[in-house]
Amino acid sequence: MPLPSLDRVVATASHAARRFPLVLTCALVAAGAGMLLVDSADGDALLERFLYASTLGLPLFVGVTLLAERRGWAGGRLLLVRLAGVLALTALFFVRPAWSDPVALLRYVQLSIGFHLFAAFAPYLRTGELNGFWQYNRSLLLRGLPAAVFSFVLWAGMSGALAGVDNLLGVDVERTTYARLWFFIAFVFSTSFFLGGVPEDLAELETRTDYPPVIKVFSQFILTPIVTVYLVILTIYLGKIIVTRVWPSGWIGYLVSSVAALGILSLLLVHPIEEREENGWIRTYGRWFYLALVPSIVMLLLAIWQRIAQYGITEKRYFLVVLSLWLAGIALFYIIKRNRDIKVIPITLCLVALVTLGGPWGAYAVSRRSQTARLESLLAVNNMLVDGRAQPAAMAISFEDRKELSAVVRYLAETHGTATIDPLFGGRLAEIDTIARGLSPSDPGEADLRAELILGSLGVEYVGRWAAGSDDKFSFFVQPGGVIPVTRYDYGIRDWRPTSDSVDIDGRSYGFELDDERSTIMMRRNGELLVEIPLDPIIDRARAFQISQVETSAFPQDVLHVAVANEFVHLSVYLRSVRGEQASGASTATRYHITSLRADYYWSEPVDTP
Repeated sequence: MPLPSLDRVVATASHAARRFPLVLTCALVAAGAGMLLVDSADGDALLERFLYASTLGLPLFVGVTLLAERRGWAGGRLLLVRLAGVLALTALFFVRPAWSDPVALLRYVQLSIGFHLFAAFAPYLRTGELNGFWQYNRSLLLRGLPAAVFSFVLWAGMSGALAGVDNLLGVDVERTTYARLWFFIAFVFSTSFFLGGVPEDLAELETRTDYPPVIKVFSQFILTPIVTVYLVILTIYLGKIIVTRVWPSGWIGYLVSSVAALGILSLLLVHPIEEREENGWIRTYGRWFYLALVPSIVMLLLAIWQRIAQYGITEKRYFLVVLSLWLAGIALFYIIKRNRDIKVIPITLCLVALVTLGGPWGAYAVSRRSQTARLESLLAVNNMLVDGRAQPAAMAISFEDRKELSAVVRYLAETHGTATIDPLFGGRLAEIDTIARGLSPSDPGEADLRAELILGSLGVEYVGRWAAGSDDKFSFFVQPGGVIPVTRYDYGIRDWRPTSDSVDIDGRSYGFELDDERSTIMMRRNGELLVEIPLDPIIDRARAFQISQVETSAFPQDVLHVAVANEFVHLSVYLRSVRGEQASGASTATRYHITSLRADYYWSEPVDTP
């Protein structure tokens, strides 16, 4: 196939600019904001808002343009729908500062999914034209994939050229240049290339009958077997639940979601050929897939319900419930209806994404109410709620309840702010919480400190987000970059795993072994035991320290350090990382079982040591 001429490329780009002016405007704004953000060390809130709104405008205005083209809207009507899109993005730009970062991120994902799905069905809102709808989305997919690949290759090639200019010709190229180049290519070049391949004669797509055989092969021989295997696993797991009467694992959500997504995708890919005589397997597979999916959806809902009963509703659990119910509705729809109206999937999912965006029924309001009620319940259980007001604890509170109280207050301070719980404190939270600027949400590190102050006013010791608490397993590691004093020692081994191996120094063989039964490090010289270091006290100290952590999961070196001395050796051990679990069993001689350990060892020996 002959390559397009430069004139053809320029003409295509010019036509795309006239056809999608607002899309390219958003691409330019996004590229500019991203390139400027590269030079901003701490980020720029104004630029981030421009990037936030403009990237959402890309799919939105593609859908608006194609909807207007298909409906024949021009002149004032076209201007009106474009203006509505501009106003929507402007509103997002101005309301973004009122949202916390977690809420803004989740809303961005919702809007991005909703707008992309809108672009996928906007020209085919009317009933019928299922083949045209499929061919249209196939065209978008086959244009989008090369756009992504070409953009990456172009960026890599240009970056290599810049590196060559820097290293070979001595021309200084700033590191930020590569990131700025990426923003320009990812938004301006990629968007322009993609828009150049968006179909124009949408009505004609209904008459197309061509179908790439590779799609059928991919769906029939790759996706379908994978989905079948996963469904068998889920069915066996359901039987295990019924027999053992053990609640389904929380991990089930990932597996069911993956199976559902892959199964629906496999059916969408072969939709145009399912009526052909030789493809009867598709209709049979479709019916049985949705039937087999129903028990897995029930398991997923049970697993979510268990988590909600224990810890209340959060945004992620809310979305998991909504998506599970959506999956159940889609499955029942296709089980009952014989025809495969594939437009139902993107249209209903788009509505779910947009309807749950706000309002008292939305994810954020529901989660805020649920966690506020959970806080009141925890206070009441511990006799700390009198006439609707929080009171200092009159007795010791269990670690688990302190951990839950800390998690709720921290979540509210970070995600929604503390206005909803201010009445519990008699409207005095602004006085108690001296870190925050009022009752609004704040960043994660600040939210930890705010929660510590709020709970401290009630006499409750704060439990940090990194605390392992009463969990059986633990994993500790030191902060990187610490300085270790070694002037008192003659020898050292860094980053050593306790094994039966040894190292020869000055004609002597030294080794460090881990006794699993007694949770002890043993140092040997020429096979002779010099000293033993029990690890239980170190683990106890680390667990106690971890409970109070608010900003990081890494430990200062002194927490995981121990020094011992006897007549044979003076030894200092700095644990780099240690993993393990609570030991169990009456015959266990130690509280902990160490599964992994890395450490630095420094030692010296008395002069008269043989």
